[in-house]
This record gives sequence, structure tokens and C-alpha cells, in this order.
Amino acid sequence: MEKKSLARIIRISLLIVFLGAAAALGGAYYYYQIIFGPSFPKEKEQITLYLKEAPSLTSLADSLSEKGWLKDKSNFIWVGEKMKFKGAAGRYILEDTLKSYYELFARLRKGQSPIRFTFNNLRLPQQLAGVLGQELAYDSLAYWEAMQKADFMAQNQLNPQTLMTLFIPNTYELYWNISPEEFMQRMKKEHDKFWSSKNRLALADSLGLSPAEVYTLASIVDAESNYGPEKARIAGVYLNRLQSKSWKLEADPTVVFAQGDFSIRRVTRDMLATDSPYNTYMYAGLPPGPIRMASRQAIDAVLQAEKHNYWFFCAKPPEEGQPAQHAFARNSAEHGRNARSYQRWLNQQKIYR
Repeated sequence: MEKKSLARIIRISLLIVFLGAAAALGGAYYYYQIIFGPSFPKEKEQITLYLKEAPSLTSLADSLSEKGWLKDKSNFIWVGEKMKFKGAAGRYILEDTLKSYYELFARLRKGQSPIRFTFNNLRLPQQLAGVLGQELAYDSLAYWEAMQKADFMAQNQLNPQTLMTLFIPNTYELYWNISPEEFMQRMKKEHDKFWSSKNRLALADSLGLSPAEVYTLASIVDAESNYGPEKARIAGVYLNRLQSKSWKLEADPTVVFAQGDFSIRRVTRDMLATDSPYNTYMYAGLPPGPIRMASRQAIDAVLQAEKHNYWFFCAKPPEEGQPAQHAFARNSAEHGRNARSYQRWLNQQKIYR
């Protein structure tokens, strides 16, 4: 009897151990599935999270739930707590290939995704601040105020008129929540990198111009023509005038800038009488600063300008299927003929301003 009781006790004990082990394994598998198993709806799409401040697990769960990514907020929060997740502000791309909470938190821990930010063809620094406010975390006023800081300008030999020369058009990788001050420091770094490459500083010096002056002249070249192959020739005309003591620059785009109306296509005699330091018909030399953002192509066109005997140029009547181009002249008689030809075309098109 005692042997049977002992055997029974042993069997019961083994059963209890087995059931306990099975329960433990079952529980472990359950939690394993919560952490590492498929946790998101199959129909989810790639999303981008814009987090202006470090998120709590609850706020992150709310954001993901709103975007159709979570089946169970409580499980998501539980996994985040177990993984000791600490969120950080930024822009995060969550690919639709993510399958588990573990993969998602690992992706967030990896850090935010940079954006590719491109700027070009802007007329004023205020416009750049506006674009930054649309694309990045801070508003446009914050970027504009950072651009206007007197200590930053003083440290970098800038003033309100030459501020635009800091910005070299390109596509830059930036973090979405880059601060306005960090953005300005980045632009200074990119500016210096641009000018220290391809012998640009030496080329500018050989022309007797500073980088800011080269940029200013390049902005005028850009305003004159969108046709790349003739930019170096136009730059050559203006350099001929700058290097002559008896010539003013006489660049129509500077007169348009002085008017403040960038829709003007035809500069009139009345406009030439506008008293502005940007009116290069009235004042000798370059204007106080650029009249728009200069392209990299135009800057290099100035640095490697054509050496020629042209002193004049004007727009040519456009030819069908051809980009707008200019007629160049060595003397006023040639230029007069070219100008009259273009004026006749303007009249035919009824373009009077």
C-alpha cells in the first residue's frame, strides 16, 4: 500500500512538473510572439513620423494607431517598457516591411532619417526662410531671425546685403529638426567647402574679386540668361566693363531689382533714373550684394569667364524650338542693330513692360 501511494505521489509530482513546464513554455511562447511575432496589420503602408519632441510610449502608440499601424496599444506599450525605449524628437520613416514590435523599436532606436533638402532660384533670403519653414521643424520666422543675427554676420563678414552669398544652391542631407542656428552653421561650412574646392579662391583672386563679389556678379549673369553655354560669355562682358575705368556695369537686372518688381521684362528710360545703389546705370562697380541666389554654374562661369572683346549684348528674338539667347557686339553700332531687332520683336508681341 505504501509503495502504491509513493508511486502515485511520484506520478502526480511529475505531472505537476510537466504541466508547470508546459505552462512556462506556453507563457514564454506567448510573450515571444508579442515581442518578435507579426504585430501589424498586413495592409499597412510606409509612413513618416514627425516628432517635434521626444514622445512618450502612449503618445507614440496614439500616433501609430491613428495611422493604422497598431492592433493592440497595450501590447505595444508593454514591449516598449520591456525594451526600455526612450524616444527622441525627429523624422522617422517606418517601412512597411517592419513586422514586429521589436523591429519597430529597433528602427526607432537607430535614429531619425535625414531628408534631402534642395534650394535654388530664390531671389531673397526671406524666401529661403519661407521654404525652410515649410520643409523643416521650425517656422520660417525662426530661420529668418537666425539669418539676421548680428553676431553671426559679424563673425562671417556678412551684412544684410551680402547675406545671400552664404547660400550655395545644392541638395543637402539634413535632419528634419535641425535648429535654425545649426542650419546657419551648416551653410557656412558648405560655403567654405565650395570655395576651397576646384581652385575657386585662387580664380577669384586672379580676377581681383572676393568670393562675395563673384557671387554677386554670378547672380546678375543668372538673371540675364538661363542658357548655360552663354553664361561665361556674359560674365566676360561684365568683367570687361568692371576692369575698365570708363564703364559702368549697366546691367538691366539690377535696375529691375531696384524697382522691386520682378515681373518687368522691359527696362525703360524712367527706370534707369531710379536712385538706388543697385542701379548699375547710375553707380559704378558691382551692386552692394547679389540680386538673387546665384547658381553654382554661374559662379563657375564668372570664375572661368570667356576672354573676348565683347562690350555689349542684348536678347535676341527667340527661334522656335531654341532656348532664349543673346546677341553680342563689340561696339555700339553693332549693339544698336541688335537692340532694335529685339525691340521690334517685343512690339510685335505687345510686350511694353
